Amino acid sequence: MNNKSENTFTCLIVEDEPLSQEIIESYIENCPDLKVLGVCKDALQANQILYKEKIDLLFLDINMPILNGIDWLKSLDELPEVIFTTAYPEHAVEGFNLNAVDYLLKPFSFNRFLKAVNKFTGLKKKLAKGNVSSDSTITVKSNKKTYLLKSADVNYIESDGDYLKLHRDEDCIVIHETLKSFQTKLPDTDFLRVHRSFIINTAKIDYLEGNQVCINQKMIPVANTYREKLKEILEKNR
Repeated sequence: MNNKSENTFTCLIVEDEPLSQEIIESYIENCPDLKVLGVCKDALQANQILYKEKIDLLFLDINMPILNGIDWLKSLDELPEVIFTTAYPEHAVEGFNLNAVDYLLKPFSFNRFLKAVNKFTGLKKKLAKGNVSSDSTITVKSNKKTYLLKSADVNYIESDGDYLKLHRDEDCIVIHETLKSFQTKLPDTDFLRVHRSFIINTAKIDYLEGNQVCINQKMIPVANTYREKLKEILEKNR
C-alpha cells in the first residue's frame, strides 16, 4: 500500500491521547528516516494495520482503553521494534524485558525523542551491515531481580570495587561481577574496554575529546593503551 525508500523505516503511532498523537507526529516529521503509516487510538486499530503493513517501529502508549500496550505487545507473534511513550515510569522494567528500544516518559522533548529514534535507526543500519545481532541480550541479577538486558541499550560499564554499574539511558543497574568476566558476555563488535575501570558501547559515543569520550553527557577516560584502537573503530564506523 505504501512504498518506502531503502533508508526509510515505517512506523505506527498507537496512542489514545490526541495531543500526544500530534506531538509524536510532529516530531516524526523532523526525522527523515521515518515514515508514519498510521495513527491508532487503541491496540485493536493497530492490529488491523499490522495485518496489512510491514511496520518497522511502534510508538506505543501503555495505558489505553480495551487493552494496554504491554499486554497487546505480548500477544503478537512477531514483535516490531518498539519505543514506549507513557506517563508511567513503573512499567519501565517490564517494557525493557520486552526488548524495547527505549522508554520515553511524558512529557518528553524532541531532543529526547530524537535520541530514542537514533538508537533505533543506528541499530537497524548496523544490522544491515551485519555488524551486530538484533537479539543480543545479557541476563544479569541485581538486588534479587533478574534482568534481561538488550546489550545495545547499555551505554557503558563502570567498575566500582567488587561491583559493576551498567549505565543505560534510564537507569543504572549494579551487579556483583568483575569487568574482565563481564566483557566476555558482550558483543565485541560494539563494546571496547577503554580504561581499567570502563567498557563503553562505541555506538553510543557522542564525541571524542583528548583522552576522554562523551556518552550521554558523561565524560569517560580513555587510557593511552586503548586510544589507537578506539580511533580505528570510530574511523571504521564513519
